[in-house]
Amino acid sequence: MKKRTIFKILFCLLPFISNAQTKSHLNEEEKKYLLNFIYPLSSIEPDFQSNEDLKVLDKLIGDSKVVALGEVTHGSSEIYKMKDRIVRYLAQNNHFDIFALEAAMPEAHAMNQYTFHSQGDPKALLKGMHFWIWQTEEMLSLIHWMKAYNDTHARKIQYTGFDMQSYEGALKNIETLSEHQFPKSDIDELSALLLAIKTKTSKKKSGHTIVTKKQKERITVLLNKAKQSSDKISDKQQKSWLLQNIRIIEQYLEKRYSNRDDFMAENVLWLNNQHPDSRIIVSAHNGHINNRGNEMGSYLSKELKDKYTTFGFGFYQGTFTGLDNSMKRESLNTPQIAQKAGEGTLEYLLNSLDIPIFILDLKEIKRENNPLSNWLVHDVVKFRNTGAVALKREFWDAKISNDFDYLIFIRDSNGSKLINRN
Repeated sequence: MKKRTIFKILFCLLPFISNAQTKSHLNEEEKKYLLNFIYPLSSIEPDFQSNEDLKVLDKLIGDSKVVALGEVTHGSSEIYKMKDRIVRYLAQNNHFDIFALEAAMPEAHAMNQYTFHSQGDPKALLKGMHFWIWQTEEMLSLIHWMKAYNDTHARKIQYTGFDMQSYEGALKNIETLSEHQFPKSDIDELSALLLAIKTKTSKKKSGHTIVTKKQKERITVLLNKAKQSSDKISDKQQKSWLLQNIRIIEQYLEKRYSNRDDFMAENVLWLNNQHPDSRIIVSAHNGHINNRGNEMGSYLSKELKDKYTTFGFGFYQGTFTGLDNSMKRESLNTPQIAQKAGEGTLEYLLNSLDIPIFILDLKEIKRENNPLSNWLVHDVVKFRNTGAVALKREFWDAKISNDFDYLIFIRDSNGSKLINRN
């Protein structure tokens, strides 16, 4: 993530910054009321011996088609382990069979070579997904479990993504799927054009893809030829996947910081439409799954309505894996220390309940609209919002009951463990 992109993120967050008075403490009556909406969890460990505590998920998700699991940073081991545990439960007990990650769609989809067919090295496939965020022991643990599950179950779990920040995997799939109907000379030309665009974009350190009018016109011609080649593909799923890879390249060319969530929502909905009998688990940052303005979650909520359910995540204290302000990859070697969740933060208030891990039912709290929860339903609270980079300011104003249906609170966080790193 480039510095200029971070500044744009901060600018977009300005509407949520206010001088409103935030709550500093919970009194005993407020604590007692809040406990009515809390479901303690026994462990974050994916292989914990009992799932009795997770049975509440059956009620909370109901008949949702898409369940989104958030993360407050891209580098908290405990959050990823908890998500792994939930994924396993939903697959085994609620027939969820698609896991979709905030990662490049074609590159993430390639992981099925391993989880379905025992082909390839999962570490290499994770590396092929571009970002260090997913190259962790926690993600590898989930993948190994999926592989073992798929080996012994008829209803298998598909591993895929929904992001569009790169074109390489899509281009490779177009070359493969077009069954030689799309000339190699056209593939070579398309590859050269896209490489030139990527090189210029990276040099400018821009938050959007830099494309000239001439480049766009020529690429459009080539992609239209690729679309025409799809007419010769008899397999409907293969044809649809080819067209989706073409669409990924179109999205990459049109990419702006302001429309990335729109495109990601489009890709999740494509998955939903392609697999009408499936249930999908979406894994992404809190800032993408929530219901604000132009976030991915708002698009999905409008389209899927009550079939879309969100679980935000937060932690009270600890460390996380991330880049420091230098933005140098070497900084990943040292866990970033999370800023203190002090008075006025949601994490401080929730930690005062003295329950290490729990689910908070924001949906029901909002429905009841009791005066004892005005601070949570109507007022703003400070809530941690960190991604892949340690920011000088981690806490921002939020109306948390509008953002998520449920919130999973974990007291302590430690940095996720990068593969091949100590």
